[in-house]
Amino acid sequence: MIIWLATLTIFAARLLWQRMPGLGTCALFWGIAAASLLIGSTAGPSLLLLGAGIGCNAAVTLANGGFMPVSTHWKRRGPARSLWVQRQSGQRLLFLADNFGNRFIRFSVGDVLLAIGIVISFLGF
Repeated sequence: MIIWLATLTIFAARLLWQRMPGLGTCALFWGIAAASLLIGSTAGPSLLLLGAGIGCNAAVTLANGGFMPVSTHWKRRGPARSLWVQRQSGQRLLFLADNFGNRFIRFSVGDVLLAIGIVISFLGF
């Protein structure tokens, strides 16, 4: 039962962060994600990878006011309407931002760690 409640809470916090991007909603989402991971998981390699992925993505988004810098091929002007924003030189922890991929999909080091952790947890490790 607790896994469904944790999943629903994470999903609701993510939707809130997407609709109202900012530092407060970002911190709320990452706090719920970290708490859910610690409460619902047993120690193992998947927990370490998931924790590292959450830590990387939380660090870069919290350091940039609740927004994830994205390295893209095009420039967008105007205010941010999403939690993803164009990468700029004044932002922090850019080595953890969404720097990899192609013009259709971008991902970060934290995303890779999360994906590997999810796969390993499904395999039972």
